[in-house]
Amino acid sequence: MGFFKRLRAKTRSRGSKKDLGQQQEQYHNGYGQPQSSYGSRPAKDYTKVLPPNVLSNIFSQVCPHVRDSSLTSSEESMTEDGCMLCDMRDLAHAALVCTQWYQNVRIDAVHYCELEIELAAKRKKNSFLNHNAEPLDAPRTRLLLFMRTVRDSRALGCMVKSLRMPYMTREASKSELARTISVLPNLRYVDLPAGFFSDDASSQTLKQELLARCPDIRRMKFARGAESSFSRMPKIKAWPNLEVLELSALNIETNLLRMVLGYFERLTELRFEDMPMLEDTVFKSVPTLPPFPSVQRLTLTDTPKITSRGLGWYLSSQQSRNALRHLSVVNTGVEPQRLHEVLAQAPYISSLSMMQEVTREFPPEYVPPLASNTLSLLHYEITSESGSYGVQALSTSYYTYLMSSLLTGSLPNLIDLYVRDANFPETLMLAPPPRVFGGGEGGPQGHAGLNQALSVYSKGMDELEWNFTTYQPYAEAGRRMSTTRPVSLHGAQLSPAWGGEARRSVLVGNGFGGFLAVPAEEERRTSTSTWGSSSGKKEKRDLWR
Repeated sequence: MGFFKRLRAKTRSRGSKKDLGQQQEQYHNGYGQPQSSYGSRPAKDYTKVLPPNVLSNIFSQVCPHVRDSSLTSSEESMTEDGCMLCDMRDLAHAALVCTQWYQNVRIDAVHYCELEIELAAKRKKNSFLNHNAEPLDAPRTRLLLFMRTVRDSRALGCMVKSLRMPYMTREASKSELARTISVLPNLRYVDLPAGFFSDDASSQTLKQELLARCPDIRRMKFARGAESSFSRMPKIKAWPNLEVLELSALNIETNLLRMVLGYFERLTELRFEDMPMLEDTVFKSVPTLPPFPSVQRLTLTDTPKITSRGLGWYLSSQQSRNALRHLSVVNTGVEPQRLHEVLAQAPYISSLSMMQEVTREFPPEYVPPLASNTLSLLHYEITSESGSYGVQALSTSYYTYLMSSLLTGSLPNLIDLYVRDANFPETLMLAPPPRVFGGGEGGPQGHAGLNQALSVYSKGMDELEWNFTTYQPYAEAGRRMSTTRPVSLHGAQLSPAWGGEARRSVLVGNGFGGFLAVPAEEERRTSTSTWGSSSGKKEKRDLWR
């Protein structure tokens, strides 16, 4: 039986080669043209005439993350709808025409569509003796295929600017990742294993390859244990184009920190995390040290020795004041009652985030309100330990101060507000304080109510999701205004069709007490290419796409 099977296979192969030779001969003699289901290929590539932004808009419909030039990880840059693997497959097909459309490479673990069920079953290596075999590691196989592609074609490797992959893939495939990035000289961002940031011995080869082969890296993190490699950055001239720098739990001297930070002249975002020894003097101007970098986004997390005085030193520079757009202080020494001083020195700030646990009430003396003409997003998440039954929480006085700032109109362009007080929306609407907090009898008076469009996200200490409440400004002059109390659906248990991360409710001061329905989630966008033929036959496709 085996002999006849091989004989039939040879006969078929000979026939196919003969037919192919006849077709090629006819084509070269001019008697025929190569057959194609897509018709003849145009002699001119019209895509080269289109501007890059037009091409980007076109192919962003095929693959949304083709325009993702951000410096975020695979988990942070996931699209909300569609299947990213199917989108990447469609983009790979389009890249056969023009490889410039394929610069941001993404490797995902699974298909986010019905295709994953079929492919998962086909990937299993079932045998007669093992019917319950474990499926192969598809993300690692995709990484190996990509590594083979860029190593075989250096021109393609020079075009790759970002490489993203799942957490387990980058943790278990360090050697394959090192071989891949060694041929990606223009790489700007890559997902790296956790040990890479702390100079773990298992990631030394990967780190040496990234230092030697990828000089244009734009985002990097240094964690506890990487003090030596961080201090050597100016000496070895590594990654001078860094834009985002994260420092976590580093034990480093302040002067050395300033020297290294001065080397990175293109920083736009700087994050300090879990650095209890970091003090205000890191921001102070010293003639013998380079100035602290002027960044657009500054994040301070778990730095208890950083106070408003240090931020004042930082914002005393005109360049720093003009550059700062986003500020986040989480569990720091910056007191909420001194936050108005920071806002007064940041004329172009658009978002401010403060998360702090307080142990005493807001001071009774007069404190100027929070004032900013550019602030549009405010996270004012002040918490305190819950007291005994019937005793008001310490954080209540801080939200009273925030309420006074809102009612005085000091934050006219504020759009979104996040608070950790479940009763704040109703208190803001129904019982506004008559005076600015701490003003006394002769202090400045507040308005009769909130007179601006504002979205408030509130959450209590025992709640897991945000409650959404929106406020509308007063009607224009000449229109009839109602003093009827609006009805709030703030605490309603809504159906799943309302969806989202927050329960929706709307407060409209028109006296009718109606609520604005939130539309249901749209259908998931389908991929532009289909799986399988229209006739119903199952075609043999690449199972790793």
